[in-house]
Amino acid sequence: MVLHPECQKRAQQEIDSVVGPGRLPEFSDRESLPYVDCILQETLRFVSEHAYVVAIQSFCLLQMEPSSAIRGMALDEKVYTDAQAFNPSRYLPLPEGNHEPYPHPFGFGRRICPGRHLADASVWIAMASILATFDILKPIGSDGKEITPEVKFSTGITSQPSTFYCHIRPRNDQARDLIMHADTSDNY
Repeated sequence: MVLHPECQKRAQQEIDSVVGPGRLPEFSDRESLPYVDCILQETLRFVSEHAYVVAIQSFCLLQMEPSSAIRGMALDEKVYTDAQAFNPSRYLPLPEGNHEPYPHPFGFGRRICPGRHLADASVWIAMASILATFDILKPIGSDGKEITPEVKFSTGITSQPSTFYCHIRPRNDQARDLIMHADTSDNY
């Protein structure tokens, strides 16, 4: 979101109109938050080579090397218009979007990740909650100008973004109160 503030604003407007300011998004809100879901899908597609393929290989114990195949499918210009660009709207129906297919970050067929539903739901609820309550902004340098972070990922058994700086703040006083009074107990 640091690199795409316009996507963050649009998702926050969608969350505000569906959820309102008094609560966090819930799983039952997902169908009513299509743009938020598009951001998740585009993030999975866009960083396929880095952020999740290695984790899927480790977690799901895939017997093949999917990174090049999945990365190739995720960046296929025949499937995705301007595939190198981060564009969550690509998944929205026509005429607003291109109605392009969701990516397959968790594989498919016999070797599909058995934890795909848990992973998808966990990332979606975390992302929706963060978007509902925080602004994620570029940091300001000593010269008073915004600093745009460089996109780099570590390599190895797992992959993660390299250290970068950003400014995270509550969106408003209602968001701050919601964060401060969130129920963090495990009532299972």
